[in-house]
Amino acid sequence: MLRLRIILGDNDESFILSTSSLLKSLGYNVIDTDTSGTALIRKIRTLKPDAVLVDVNIKGISGFEISNIVEGEGICPCIITLKTNPSEYAVKLQQKLIYAYLQKPLNVSNIEYVIDNAYVNFKKILELNSKINERKIIEKAKGLLMSKYNMSEEKAYEYMRKKSMDKSTSMYKIALAIIDIINKK
Repeated sequence: MLRLRIILGDNDESFILSTSSLLKSLGYNVIDTDTSGTALIRKIRTLKPDAVLVDVNIKGISGFEISNIVEGEGICPCIITLKTNPSEYAVKLQQKLIYAYLQKPLNVSNIEYVIDNAYVNFKKILELNSKINERKIIEKAKGLLMSKYNMSEEKAYEYMRKKSMDKSTSMYKIALAIIDIINKK
């Protein structure tokens, strides 16, 4: 089990209290709670939790809208809590970055699994996105070398790779430097 920092959002204060107590007993750190969606977003942005549990129908802004904002900003995964059958929200759940929900009343045996997997999967997605963005920068630098110095794709890549090895730095950092230098000319 991961010792994650969690924020809870729900309209029902008794649910917040009981869930907070349950999460603490499982080893999680509940760092804040709220009954308002807009206040919850402010708290999430400020406290940067590892995960958020939010009711689908929280006051002010829906749990799905909160999820889109928070996951879109790369802060953390949002686990949607539902009173009704999840099939009612199947399409919206599938459109989330992280497909994670818990049905009320919460099943203790599922909570750890859902929270920990949502967190691990979210981190993997962020890492993959970062690698994709780095790859795009490397390709951009390679393209600039090809057009500016009339190099073949292979020669441009070899040039960048050699610079990377000579400087003991990543291809990504070399690519950033190349882009910066060529754009200044």
